[in-house]
Amino acid sequence: MATEERVLCFERKLLDEIGVFQGISLDVEKYLPVVTARANVVYRNRTEAEQDTRYKQLIPYALIICRDKILRYRRGRGGQETRLHGLYSVGVGGHISEEDHGLFSNGPGYHDAMRRELMEEVAIEVVEETSVAVINDDSMEVGQVHLGVVHVVRVANEVITGRCNGIVGPEFIPMSDAVKMPSAYESWSRICLEHLNQLIAKAAAAGVSAPDRAAAWP
Repeated sequence: MATEERVLCFERKLLDEIGVFQGISLDVEKYLPVVTARANVVYRNRTEAEQDTRYKQLIPYALIICRDKILRYRRGRGGQETRLHGLYSVGVGGHISEEDHGLFSNGPGYHDAMRRELMEEVAIEVVEETSVAVINDDSMEVGQVHLGVVHVVRVANEVITGRCNGIVGPEFIPMSDAVKMPSAYESWSRICLEHLNQLIAKAAAAGVSAPDRAAAWP
């Protein structure tokens, strides 16, 4: 019998102590060091974690940018999160597994785990990357047990290959097109697209090149 995946979590009450919010917070520097501290992370069987709102699973969520375009794909049935199947997404990433625990013995452990997870999902040529925000959406069942860390990733070209069958039809599209039809996107992507200018501006301030013009949410 296959061993069940164990995923990185932290206690929900920790988020309450730091300062709970609904939606998106650009104050990633306030949250990320705390929820990724070795003393605060635990690994739980994924099926249990998906049902236990006392814990939040930490999910890297990368927006992949190439000039004035953003990567978009559709969630396929090969993805384990059945509640998102069929929806569009502009975020790539997933659960951090117990296999990555050794990475947390050094300072940049979370970022190393994030990059490993990203490259497991897609084949891209990363130029620059930075974390810019955190997402907490308790309005939906799936959001009640997850906390997203939003990253802006700039790539050198539009060459991309999905490495798992949960990513269907990946393509770079103009940001002005990405923000259309918000109801077609999963919740976290809608939130990111609504704040896209702010996310890209923060990434640019951290040294990740920004396009000439980002799009506005309709």
